[in-house]
Amino acid sequence: MVEADNVNIMKNVVTVLISISGRKTDHGHAMMTMDALIKQLETQFNFLKNVHIRKKLYSESGELVSVMSYINVVKAAEMGKAIHALILTLHDSLGDSAGHFFIKEIKQTLGDEYVSRMKEIGVDFTLLQLDDEFTQMKKLRDYQKM
Repeated sequence: MVEADNVNIMKNVVTVLISISGRKTDHGHAMMTMDALIKQLETQFNFLKNVHIRKKLYSESGELVSVMSYINVVKAAEMGKAIHALILTLHDSLGDSAGHFFIKEIKQTLGDEYVSRMKEIGVDFTLLQLDDEFTQMKKLRDYQKM
């Protein structure tokens, strides 16, 4: 069973996002990008100040992401909005290198229990995937009109 606290959810989501984007670019770039995106979104979601990316590729603790326990007081809906924004912002940041199955890959890597918990807090991967497919189809249609 998934530990449902905000710390665990945020830590795992950010770790998965770094891992997946690291395969599409490189690991160091993925870490720097995620750190920059978190800082960018802090203005909208102040509690993201409690999420830190290790600057070194190999830290002594072995963990790339640390999340302060204060984040557990954040309401589930706000947590969901922040995670949704992180995923979309990273996807946009990666551009074409994100690939067609970026959202699906996140969903599969997180696993059913996390995906289910994420849906409870407002992050619906099925809707994210459909939205991404719609956006890709629209870009293709617009490109063909040229």
